[in-house]
Amino acid sequence: MAAHKPVEWVQAVITRFDEQLPIKGGQQNTHSKVSTEHNKECLINISKYKFSLVISGLTTILKNVNNMRIFGAEAERNLYLSQLIILDTLEKCLAGPKDTMRLDETMLVKQLLPEICQFIHMSREGNQLIAQLRNSASGVLFSLSCNNFNAVFSRISTRLQELAVCSEDSTDVNDIELIQHINVDCARLKRLLQETVFKFKALKKAAQLAVINSLEKAFWNWVENYPDEFTMLYQRPQPDLADCSEKLFDLVDSFAESAKRKAAVWPLQIILLILSPDVLQDISKEVVDESKINKKLFLDNLKKALAGHSGSRQLTESAAIACVKLCKASTYISWEDNSVICFQVQSMVVDLKALLFNPGKPFSRGAGSQSADVDLMIDCFVSCFRINPHNNSHFKVCLAPSSPPTFHYVLVNSLHRIITNSAVDWWPKIDAVYCYSGELRSMLAETLSRVMQSCSTHAPLRMTPSLTFKEKMTTSLKFKEKPTDSEARSYKFLLLAIVKLIHGDPKLMLHVSKNPGKPGNEIQNSTAELITGLVQLVPQTSMPEIAQEAMEALLVLHQPENIGLWNPDAPIQTFWDISSQVLFFICKKLIAHQVLNSTDILKWLREILICRNKFLLKNKENATLGSGIPICRQAQTKLEVALYMFLWSPDIEAVLVSMSCFRHLCEEADIRCGVDDVPVQSILPNYNTFMEFASVSNMMSTGRAALQKRVMALLRRIEHPTAGNTEAWEDTHAKWEHATKLILNYPKTKIEDGQVTESLHKTIVKRRMSHVSGSGSIDLSDTDSLQEWINMTGFLCAIGGVCLQHRTNSGLVTYSPPMGPIVERKGSMISMVSTEGNTETPVSKFLERLLSLMVCNHEKVGLQIRTNIKDLVGLELSPALYPTLFNKLKNCISRFFDLQGQVLLNDTNTPFVEQTIAIMKNLLDNHTDGSSEHLGQASIETMMLNLVRYVRVLGNTVHAIQIKTKLCQLVEVMMERRDDLSFCQEMKFRNKMVEYLTDWVMGTSNQAADDDVKCLTRDLDQASMEAVVSLLAGLPLQPEEGDGVELMEAKSQLFLKYFTLFMNLLNDCSEVEEESAQTGGRKRGMSRRLASLRHCTVLAMSNLLNANVDSGLMHSIGLGYHKDLQTRATFMEVLTKILQQGTEFDTLAETVLADRFERLVELVTMMGDQGELPIAMALANVVPCSQWTSIGPVTNLNQQDELARVLVTLFDSRHLLYQLLWNMFSKEVELADSMQTLFRGNSLASKIMTFCFKVYGATYLQKLLEPLLKTVLKDPEKQHLSFEVDPTRLEPTESLDENQRNLLQMTQIFFSAIIHSSSEFPPQLRSVCHCLYQVVSQRFPQNSIGAVGSAMFLRFINPAIVSPYEAGILDKKPPPRIERGLKLMSKILQSIANHVLFTKEEHMRPFNDFVKNNFDAARRFFSGHCI
Repeated sequence: MAAHKPVEWVQAVITRFDEQLPIKGGQQNTHSKVSTEHNKECLINISKYKFSLVISGLTTILKNVNNMRIFGAEAERNLYLSQLIILDTLEKCLAGPKDTMRLDETMLVKQLLPEICQFIHMSREGNQLIAQLRNSASGVLFSLSCNNFNAVFSRISTRLQELAVCSEDSTDVNDIELIQHINVDCARLKRLLQETVFKFKALKKAAQLAVINSLEKAFWNWVENYPDEFTMLYQRPQPDLADCSEKLFDLVDSFAESAKRKAAVWPLQIILLILSPDVLQDISKEVVDESKINKKLFLDNLKKALAGHSGSRQLTESAAIACVKLCKASTYISWEDNSVICFQVQSMVVDLKALLFNPGKPFSRGAGSQSADVDLMIDCFVSCFRINPHNNSHFKVCLAPSSPPTFHYVLVNSLHRIITNSAVDWWPKIDAVYCYSGELRSMLAETLSRVMQSCSTHAPLRMTPSLTFKEKMTTSLKFKEKPTDSEARSYKFLLLAIVKLIHGDPKLMLHVSKNPGKPGNEIQNSTAELITGLVQLVPQTSMPEIAQEAMEALLVLHQPENIGLWNPDAPIQTFWDISSQVLFFICKKLIAHQVLNSTDILKWLREILICRNKFLLKNKENATLGSGIPICRQAQTKLEVALYMFLWSPDIEAVLVSMSCFRHLCEEADIRCGVDDVPVQSILPNYNTFMEFASVSNMMSTGRAALQKRVMALLRRIEHPTAGNTEAWEDTHAKWEHATKLILNYPKTKIEDGQVTESLHKTIVKRRMSHVSGSGSIDLSDTDSLQEWINMTGFLCAIGGVCLQHRTNSGLVTYSPPMGPIVERKGSMISMVSTEGNTETPVSKFLERLLSLMVCNHEKVGLQIRTNIKDLVGLELSPALYPTLFNKLKNCISRFFDLQGQVLLNDTNTPFVEQTIAIMKNLLDNHTDGSSEHLGQASIETMMLNLVRYVRVLGNTVHAIQIKTKLCQLVEVMMERRDDLSFCQEMKFRNKMVEYLTDWVMGTSNQAADDDVKCLTRDLDQASMEAVVSLLAGLPLQPEEGDGVELMEAKSQLFLKYFTLFMNLLNDCSEVEEESAQTGGRKRGMSRRLASLRHCTVLAMSNLLNANVDSGLMHSIGLGYHKDLQTRATFMEVLTKILQQGTEFDTLAETVLADRFERLVELVTMMGDQGELPIAMALANVVPCSQWTSIGPVTNLNQQDELARVLVTLFDSRHLLYQLLWNMFSKEVELADSMQTLFRGNSLASKIMTFCFKVYGATYLQKLLEPLLKTVLKDPEKQHLSFEVDPTRLEPTESLDENQRNLLQMTQIFFSAIIHSSSEFPPQLRSVCHCLYQVVSQRFPQNSIGAVGSAMFLRFINPAIVSPYEAGILDKKPPPRIERGLKLMSKILQSIANHVLFTKEEHMRPFNDFVKNNFDAARRFFSGHCI
């Protein structure tokens, strides 16, 4: 689409961007934020090639969003966030490279500019987002004006013109203020000045002041963005720029009639002089021209006012501002290039510093200018540093502990600006003040102490978003609302600035003076104090800005190059000590859920781990020095605990981040073990699983449920108990217990805690903290709360097994005999928890608590709890906990019976039984790693029997039938896992289960009239019979003891009982099938069920008779001669299945089970007086018929193949194969309509013949055909031959005559080899051919030899020629060209064997001569094998 329809594709991207804005999609989560960022990046990249299209689309979106009507604080916030996203995207698109340097200016002026200007003019006190919008819009305007200056300038110029002719006093100067935000170079600044000179006089006072203020900002935009141009101005002055600057100076000077106006214009006037280097040079002389007297007078007045001799406070303040501007501008000029500006600065700077940095009388312009005052002092400080970094008198004043906090704030922010802004080459670097690192650390310690003290003694102080940091700080200093609060605010903002400074350049705090006498431990202690102080700030929820900066500072301190500065004398030992303390403290806070933005902190912690490993790799030869200290081990344990506990977070991002952190644990272990060359598992026992966690963290985004399932699977693979995983389990268990109580008591707890309603802030805070473990209440309306509880449950289930290894074996289950005496029976499992002893392990108690929740009836979340416990225990439980679970389930269910063994039915026990059945089925169905090892550690016989005993008495309600069906399915799964389970008395147990489950088979008796119930009962019949089939496999019947009947007689009666039940069930199936045969729809669905039920019943009969031939054959043999065809066929089918089992061994004589089948073999191979085989022929009559299955009628070709194998194997073992062939061939010949249809179908006789050829002729075919085929394949002369003789399939380059010769030549070679192989022909096959000849001769005497030949080629030789690979003669398939030739050759050979010529296929007629000429040779070959 992008290639063929670029406009539509771009529009689709813009539409997607629009639809995912917060104002339309609602409050953003992590996923939507990532998606929004992706959309932004996409549009930014597209704008490089489709610039106008993208900008036009974004302008339309912005316009629509601006015009939206919103209601409520949340909608307003989403609106602002959407506008910020759009503006940020616009700015980046406008700033980047593009396919056109200009936008259509009409579109720009009419559409985009007005929308942007709305934000420039926005103002609302106390709204931080409004300030962000203004800044973002300013950035858009700046980028827009880079390549479209004329459009913006035109709007400004137009407005100036309008104001020049306007007669109103109150004027709108908003468009003039655009000057402050546009991109200005030297030429553009000149245009602005010229336009101002032209129109300044005609403007009203308000407009004039706006122009004065805006031009000042425009000047600094130019200097800061194009410093080289400004520097060049003093090397090569520009007369036209100086001329318009001088003119404007004079205009402004005439405007400044009063002291108030002078104060307003002095800052601009000093800038206009700076723009006129020659004028500045001239007025520095003693004598100046008359035209410049006013400029010299201006400078003199400026200096007087600065020294305090003006008599006006306003002028003194304005002079200070102007002088700071002069100092700041001078730093962009090399003083070597111009001594005039240097002279002017030096003449003022002493008075300036005395005015601004006087601790006894701090500089202030009043209540509304605190922020501007601080900015002014910072500008002055930075400029003085850049002018002379060694003149540090003001530095010491600001650094002095006795100075006001404002001075400290100015110092710190000035240093930060020096670090982050170094646009000019000659500016001195920050290293000039490294020597004050000790004093700066002291300032940090003092400030941190005051802030932490205020946090502990007062309520958390929220930073009001209405003011900037500087405003907040100075406001708190000047206005004493509450002295303690005011002071606390001041120190908080100072602390934030200091932490930012560390982030900017950590060496300011780490620098060590070159004092050789300073001990290393003192250096280490000072570093530890610094880092410990920062670490304490990370979890401070009341100071999120400071916490974030502290994290950034710590990350910078952990960069490898900075770690070495912690203590240069012992860097590695110091690293292990201090960094381990960082990890320990942070992880402890994370574990306790004492932080709001835990996911962000975890991401930061991952970066810390990466930095640690980089440092260790850099010093890998000595990486383990000092790593044996206790805090190092403790930190690793706490880190493991934290990472484990984040795995059950409801936040997908938090889970993935914690998983990725495991990689860095493994990398650290690799580095440490590489030093001492020891196995990595010695440090990290679960290294392999941790690496799997790390690899999964890179997976594509997936759902929360799927991710948790993967997490639990990995947790189950953890093999080694460690302090980390044990503590993680215990801490999680404690939180889980607390959360469980809150959930079960909800909403009572919520009401008692007075938390019926919560503010938006509290809701957000709760969601960012642990949902159920970090507070005293829970809100189940927040889905994350319940999800976290579910995740914790899964975590405890999955990792509980490895934690169990830390415990004693007292809690493990022991074997108990099935059906033994039941002690301490209770009527309900609710009392179960209180009856258990106190010696159990926490893991055991957790399982006990889980079982009690299996029947949770909580009104709001009971169903979710029950469902999740069923799934988690059944699918995610650690296999090591299976024995404990089995034992507890057995004990619980045993309490559902009274002392006399009567079932105690109630509304709690029945759901518990149903849940147990589901859990056991899930558990046995789930073939997790290690499950086989643990399944057999406890017997489940008693529990299973008690489950059946309980369910038996539930009656025949719909629910009861469903429970019975599920239980039968459980029994079937149990038998599938039979080899993994342990049974104390298996045969007795299985006999009892068969007895119980066969009672549930209803057949057509007791059928409900309702079709739905009827379907359920049929499902129960099906499930019961499937379970019985699995139970009866290899099960000798064991009658109940003590009834006084002889054992064999009792077994015989029991066999008859079951066999009769199964036969009746088969009869029911047949009757219902006949009734529904004429109907469709629902009835046909029932018929499919019955077909499946019939199949299960036959299997049950087979298994029953198979395992009890001695006692059952006498009851069943008569069915083989039953008058009812269906009954007779069923018995034959049963018999066939038993015979199949008997022939699975190499030979019947070698198997230990031979005796069991001896009588059956004799029965099947029994021969009558006339040589007939009644049982074998009965099987032949039954098997070919079609049979219904669950998916419809199918022909039993596979059964025919299997029966053919069974019969040939049995009769050959008794040397009666000839008799079998005679009977089967005779029946085939008798039923044949003509000679042409003989052995052409898939009859059993054909299958037996094919099987004989395959078994006895394989070696012969291999020896005969392999050399011939390999000659064709490998002979170089024949490799390029073609055998295609069909003209419609010839390639253009092929010759039909040549191909015919090739095919004839190959056929001649093969045919000659075949007829000359008589001496190699197997004797068993001669016997088959002879039998076939004799049988056919009786009905078709003239064609008997032809029948033998036809069958031999059709069933034996030609299949091997056509498919040599499938026949095992070749190792790989021949090429298609050769394959085609072999197929055509087989047609010729088959015609020779059939003694017929080609008539229908025109392209084969040319071979008729060859066919006719070989009739006699073929006849002689066939005669030699059958006569």
